[in-house]
Amino acid sequence: MEITEIIVKTEYLRRSGELIAFVRVKERTNASASLCGAEYADMRNSREPFDFRTHVFRFPEALLEREGGFLLTLENRAKKATEFFTKEKEKVTFRVSFDPSAIVPLSEAVSRTDRGLKLTSLTGGIISDGVRWSNSIYTAGGKLPVRVWSLCADPEKVSVFAGTPKRSLDFKAGEIQTVMEEAECFSAEGFTVLGAVNADFFDMFGDCHPSGLCVSRGKVVANPESENPFFGITKDGRAVISTLGETSSEDLCEAVGGGQIILADGMINDTAPLEPFGDICHPRTAVGIRADGKLLFTVVDGRRPEWSNGASLTELAGIMKAEGAVRAINLDGGGSSTFIIRNGGELQMMNSPADLQRPTENLIRPVFDSLVIVKK
Repeated sequence: MEITEIIVKTEYLRRSGELIAFVRVKERTNASASLCGAEYADMRNSREPFDFRTHVFRFPEALLEREGGFLLTLENRAKKATEFFTKEKEKVTFRVSFDPSAIVPLSEAVSRTDRGLKLTSLTGGIISDGVRWSNSIYTAGGKLPVRVWSLCADPEKVSVFAGTPKRSLDFKAGEIQTVMEEAECFSAEGFTVLGAVNADFFDMFGDCHPSGLCVSRGKVVANPESENPFFGITKDGRAVISTLGETSSEDLCEAVGGGQIILADGMINDTAPLEPFGDICHPRTAVGIRADGKLLFTVVDGRRPEWSNGASLTELAGIMKAEGAVRAINLDGGGSSTFIIRNGGELQMMNSPADLQRPTENLIRPVFDSLVIVKK
């Protein structure tokens, strides 16, 4: 069998003079590429940790067109022989020809992951003055339920803090807590907690270090030079979704890192099209800033077909836009997605977290940081 048959599909997105190549293969592999002698590392999205069948490379467009292709090296991740690999042949290098017709227009890539969500019901209530919660039920493809939990808060009536394990101002390897536990730390200090959601991605298979910037009480807790975007509260009280290239950490009182800025100026922005991370309908968490200045904290349940079927990042952006956000950032999702509100005087988890390994159990995953909304 020809090793080239391991490739299912190769597609490209054009971005600022570069072509991002998405190479989907049949088996779980490690990958690298080379073009004109230069090596290109796999940009496979680490936030989709179980996917080793989609490999991502960023090439200069003019160079790729001139050379007509690139060299791809695949290494077997299995511990035994497979359809394409043997014990004697665990790594192979072969040429992938460049096909200009495989360049996918951005609009098409985005539309592929939009199932056309339709709102079918909306319930909710008041948590406190200037703070409301809602539960929206959409249908995807006319039949699949998608449940969305949101808290909308007037920043004049609330304060938003970055919750960290035991309210620590220093990163400690392996130290994590559930969102409920981090919220309860604020309650123990006398704050009236109105709600909380999970925040940044973190190294759940290692030391639990967050992926991006974390600032608490004006102190940088982790990743002071992170290139990841973040949601933050400035020292003069403004909510921002920004990067360190635009907003200095010295100006921040609170901040948590995130993934893509999915809404910018009211328009769908970066929804990781063609990447499994963006395309698969996962449980999701996001925070947004509305046109009226109010803050929106949203969780989409998923992985439970009868209850809720998650959302792609494109759909998440659409949900945030429908709820009035003009700027929004995607936070950690999957089994981390947690939505807590004050209900009847007590903190209550409203959503149904679904861990990939045990999706039918309400496992509240410990995380590194959270966003905690308290009464001023």
